[in-house]
Amino acid sequence: MKIRVFSSLLGSVLLMLVLAACGGTTLSTGPSRGANQAALPGIPTMTPGSDPMTNSLKGLSGKDFEVKFMQYMIVHHQSAIKMAQLVPTHTKRAELITLAQNIILAQKIEIGQMTTWLSQWYNEKPVANPMSVPGMMSMMSEMNTLKHAKDAAFDKQFLALMIVHHQQAINMAKLVPGKTHRPELIQLSQDIVRTQSAEIQQMQSWQKEWFKA
Repeated sequence: MKIRVFSSLLGSVLLMLVLAACGGTTLSTGPSRGANQAALPGIPTMTPGSDPMTNSLKGLSGKDFEVKFMQYMIVHHQSAIKMAQLVPTHTKRAELITLAQNIILAQKIEIGQMTTWLSQWYNEKPVANPMSVPGMMSMMSEMNTLKHAKDAAFDKQFLALMIVHHQQAINMAKLVPGKTHRPELIQLSQDIVRTQSAEIQQMQSWQKEWFKA
């Protein structure tokens, strides 16, 4: 009996010593952030579970998914266009101005397609109140901060925000093949993934070149 009590006490003391050495912190089991993914001060980064728009679509399928996906992607595209429209008056970098023009052109075309499909397939319209879409309040708050930046500060914030924004669109688009059989939506989702993945790579290269990020 005395031996068991002593062993129990010894185990408790050792446990306390280990916890004290660790500073009482809990270790994260999530993936570590690489050097090229270091968070920029004051700028959001994509973390698992931080994409409410995509998360809200995961439990849907068929018609319910198709309608919500198009309505949400329209709102998402509209916010990207608003961000891109800031570029010509907030930076002198020709590369960013060209990128912004490409984003505006491509996403206006896709908005037109999805608006037509909503009407033709389901007699539905785009969301009347964009702020009702999950995640949009936070997104618009970040864009309001971007409006007040200029030149290098704008360039850094725009790249960081648009990379996250594009990744959210890709996350939503990757749900499509498993949720619908409509070839038009599958093709659209593939176009979104391809185009916006390439633009993310381009923006990340500018981050490294311009800001050593």
